[in-house]
This record gives sequence, structure tokens and C-alpha cells, in this order.
Amino acid sequence: MVSESSPPRRPVLTLDDLARPLTRRPERLHSLTAAELAIAFSQGLDLAEGKSVGHAQRVCYIATAIAEAMAVDPTQRTAVFFAGLLHDVGVTPASADLCRIAGVDESSIFGPSPLRGRDVDRADLVFADRSAVQEAVERHTSLGGDAVRSLDLPDEAAIAVETHHEHWDGTGYPLQISGDAIPLEGRIVAAADVAEVLIGEQFSSLVARRHFHESISEYSGKQLDPQIVATLLDLAKSDEFWLGLYSEDLAATLTSLRAGGDTRKSRKRVLRFAEVFADLADAKGEHTAGHSQRAADYAERLAEAAGFDSGHIEMLRIGALLHNIGLLGVPARVMSKPDILSVTEMQLMRQHPANSEMILQELPGFEEVSVWIARHHERPDGKGYPEMLSGDEIPTESRILAIADVYDALTSDRPHRSAMSPKDAKQILLGAAGTQLDPELARTFCQLI
Repeated sequence: MVSESSPPRRPVLTLDDLARPLTRRPERLHSLTAAELAIAFSQGLDLAEGKSVGHAQRVCYIATAIAEAMAVDPTQRTAVFFAGLLHDVGVTPASADLCRIAGVDESSIFGPSPLRGRDVDRADLVFADRSAVQEAVERHTSLGGDAVRSLDLPDEAAIAVETHHEHWDGTGYPLQISGDAIPLEGRIVAAADVAEVLIGEQFSSLVARRHFHESISEYSGKQLDPQIVATLLDLAKSDEFWLGLYSEDLAATLTSLRAGGDTRKSRKRVLRFAEVFADLADAKGEHTAGHSQRAADYAERLAEAAGFDSGHIEMLRIGALLHNIGLLGVPARVMSKPDILSVTEMQLMRQHPANSEMILQELPGFEEVSVWIARHHERPDGKGYPEMLSGDEIPTESRILAIADVYDALTSDRPHRSAMSPKDAKQILLGAAGTQLDPELARTFCQLI
């Protein structure tokens, strides 16, 4: 039974339906600011490195508070804001190959950061190549900077990402520069990152506040800029600072912090973020490079055949690009495992639609797209996941995404098999019509390809 909060049921399309335009509520790609996009997508980065969701937003909050207290110029403040949210955007491209080869999870390498520094001599990495682990750790900063630039964000933000693991005493990475040679934006983000981890280690906000002075002071003059630590300690005396950090809607708080900055909304920027984060999610798998882009192309063609209007197709394309963004939370070793997954690994894999929905729900105007994505692994016969929906409980858009996803998976190499020919893949689709896939949409797709 569908709950009252579920979207309206959509009937299964017939061939006659597919032959004429659909009468639907018009859909159009929403324009969003860079801040709104970065705030939402930062949650995927938390999943990618095994941090609690909200880590990046809290780093952003602390870093922005420091920047305001230090009265830095608007350009530096903007850089700190975006670098705080995206400081670990390079984790997945830097570590995916290593994690697959070594059989370790990303959280083993990046979970303890930034408190660990450059040390990789740990028991959970005993079977990994230490030099390869060190290279991945150091490389994630440069790859992160590249990703920030690809999002058309300020170069100062990219530089902050590249230098937020440099240490005041010169023992950091990747350049081992020290003191004022480290860009101010990088020093601020570094302090915020360390502070968030130290606070997060405590079991309550009261305990965190009580021990904060002692715990953060240990890093002053060594890993962190003493002046920035002093500024942070002054901030930590305020109730307002802690209330903001533990706000029930931190995303809204961060959005308000950017109200005085660049508030331009852009549809083009939405598509750019979707493309970059689709590539990051695809990088988790050994054979999934380009999967989301191809799935988006297939979904777009099928939606056109189904009579969707141009705005609706544009929204569906965003959904297809991001249908697997929740895979950022699935370890690369699991995604590339050629054998049968364990129960725990299967649970991790089946969590990814819900993770995708969580991320997209944070984007104003994309609530419906988040539902399409959340249900693209449901099946007409009710044997899908995560909710075991059936028939017309599954949105038409989700059924289109399912077909595009399955077809590209069949025609691509996978850990346990080689790519199928288009002819064989179409036979598989037709054989799954009515059980795994919507029958009319599956037949229409096979006519298109």
C-alpha cells in the first residue's frame, strides 16, 4: 500500500500511450546557486570517505566562522566556504583503484584523517602497499583541486583544497610547506577539519565543548596556525557558535551564510555538478567509467519516445546522471568483487538508492527527482529494493532509469563477465519485461536501440 506521503500513482504505459505525447504537469530544470549544489553534494563526499553525513557541512560552518572572525576579504571567504564543503572531493578518484587492489575500504585510509597526518603504518593496512597508500593520501588533494576547478568555482577554493593538509610546522603534504607559505584559506580549512573531527569524537555536545580547548590546543603551532587556533578558541566561548554547529538544519544555516555572496542561480551549473559527481560515483567501480553518462543518453531517448516534453526530459537526464551517486557510500572493493557478495556487502549495495535520495532531497526543486532515483531498483513484480514496490507504485521515470541502467550494465564489462552484444542485451531486456522491467517501455527501448 502506498503511504499518504508517496507521490501519485502513474499507470503503466501502453503502446498507444507511447505513441502520443503525455499530458503531464510541465517539468523544467531548476536553476540553483553554487552554494546550494555544494551543500547537498558534500554529503556524498562524506559517504565516500566513511565520515558521518554532515562532516563537510560542519567543516564549512567552522571554517566560515573563522573567516568571518578574522575579517578576511570576500574572495577568501568564498574560497573557504566552498573548500570547507569540498575539501575531500578528491578521495574517490585517488583511492578507488588502490582499495580494489588492496581489498580495503576507503574509510581505512581516509576515515582517521586529518589527525593521522602522513602516517600510514597501521594494522588495517598491513596487506596494502604502503607507498601506494601514501601516494593516494597525498594525491587526493591535487585531484580535489582539479575537481573544484571543473565545477567552475573560484581558483582560490581549489588552492585551499590542495593545501588543507599542509602543516604549520612543515610536516604536512603534498608540498611540505610551512607557516605563512601555506595559503590562508588552506590554513583555515585545515583548522576547521581538525576541529570537526575532534568535536565529532565526543559522545555529546556538552562534552565536546568542555574538552575542546585542551584538544585543539595540542595542534597549535604544530599542525595548525596558532593565530587561527586562537581565533577558533574565542569563537568556541560563544553559545551562538555551538548552537549553529549543532543546528537541526545546518544546510539552511550555510545557505544563509552565503546570502551576502554570489547568489546567481544557473541551470548550466546544475548540469555541471551532476556530470562531475556522476563521474566521481562511476569511479568507484572498476568497469563503470562513463556509465552514468551513457545511462542518461539512453534514458533521454526513451523519454522522448514516451512523449515527455523537453523540460521533463531535462529533469530526467539529471536523474539519470545522478542515479548512482549513492554508490559513493559503497566501498570500491565491494563494487568490483567478482564473487557473490556477503549479506553485509549486499546491504551496503542496496543502500545506495536511499543515499542518492538523501543527497538529492537537499536540492530545492529536485524532491521529485530524488524519488525517481530512489525507486530505480524497484521491479514491476515487487521483488526489487529498497521498498519492494510493484506495478504502478513505481514512477514511470524510475522505470525508464531502470531500463537505461540495466542495458548499459549488460553492454559493459563487469568483474564477473565480459560485455554482451547489443543483440544479446536486448534479448535479456525482453526476457525481463513484466518482471524486472516495465514491459511496454522495455519493448519500446529495444526498438529504439
